[in-house]
Amino acid sequence: MTDQAQRRGGLRRAFSHRNFVIYTAGNFPSQIGVWAQRVAIGWLTWQLTESPFYLGLMAFADLIPVVLLNPFAGYFTDRFNRLRLAKILQFLNLMVTSTLAACAYGGLLNIELLLLFAFLTGMDHALFQPVRSSLNSVLVPREDLAAAVAFGGISWNSARFVGPAIAGIILKATDANFVFLINAILYLWFFLALWALRLPEQPKRAPSEIGIVGEIVAGYSYAMRHPAIGPLFFLLGCASFLTRPVVELLPGFAAAEFDFGRDAGGLAWLLSAMGVGAMASGLWIAQRGRMEGLTRITTHTILGSLVSLILFAYTARFEIAVASMAAIGFMYSLFATCIQVLVQSVAAEHMRGRVLALYGMLWIGSAAFGALIAGALSEVLGLRLPIGAAGAICFLVWLWGMRTRKRIDAELIKQGIGGG
Repeated sequence: MTDQAQRRGGLRRAFSHRNFVIYTAGNFPSQIGVWAQRVAIGWLTWQLTESPFYLGLMAFADLIPVVLLNPFAGYFTDRFNRLRLAKILQFLNLMVTSTLAACAYGGLLNIELLLLFAFLTGMDHALFQPVRSSLNSVLVPREDLAAAVAFGGISWNSARFVGPAIAGIILKATDANFVFLINAILYLWFFLALWALRLPEQPKRAPSEIGIVGEIVAGYSYAMRHPAIGPLFFLLGCASFLTRPVVELLPGFAAAEFDFGRDAGGLAWLLSAMGVGAMASGLWIAQRGRMEGLTRITTHTILGSLVSLILFAYTARFEIAVASMAAIGFMYSLFATCIQVLVQSVAAEHMRGRVLALYGMLWIGSAAFGALIAGALSEVLGLRLPIGAAGAICFLVWLWGMRTRKRIDAELIKQGIGGG
């Protein structure tokens, strides 16, 4: 593709493909429901416990299945038909969320049952993550992959804006029960959209002689030894561990640190600001539509994240906190999208599912452990100090990224992708 064609608009090219349009139309409303439900669960957790530790534990229950199940999810993604797997997993999502809504309306929810549903929902998301990520490679051709992956980030982070806003309105007007019901309906919509896709038949793979565990180990060994993927994954894990926990602690900040009392509107403002920032970064990187410069952007976002985290942790003004969350959302979405685009571009096709599973495990699993640790520390030290310290440690990660960038770029150029 010529440079002139690349600059014509990555988003317009991506939306010229029928399957991508249908998938996005089903996926985006479902993601709104996911974010609305996360806000509702977090707020309900705070109402039941008023404990930062339980906020961290709830996030851990939601995210830790990625660590436990993603290795197998990656193997299944490489081994079996991805669209068929997507249909099965979305049906399971629908069943779990419908049961959660039924229990909520039946007055059965307590903190223990809420933890269980967070874990079950996390299991479904963990199994679906590599399937969803790898579908991009068949929804659009390779030259439009950067725009498709970036728009996936736009979709997710636009939902991060719309979902919390809707959740905040519903929580003020009624309660969390209605949020759970809406999420179940939106899962049904996505499930129906998957049946409308017409994808090329995925080549069948014969069973491996080394078995499931051997296949998983081979995939992870390939990723970590790869001269570009390995360093990018290290940056991803470190940045996610340090920057993501602030999201799980936001109910506590909104209720206890910014004079919003128990008003769910404060939480919705903070989460929506993060979503606006993330949406802006996704729009920019999708419309940019090219690979050159992505490693440079990735490392610079870590520097921006540390400044934003420290500012958020220590400001006494809610308006500055909202602006800081917008900046955090912009940086967090940008580095995750850039790394996924680069990894998808260099990964071998027969390893794609396992590599993207490892991506999800590092991105979400690191956040799970970070949230658990930050929640436990906040119980003793208060909410601000652990978040501010995490921002300061990001400086070391940024220094390492700057030292490693040239080696990553050299491999990208070698594969004809372009670095910088």
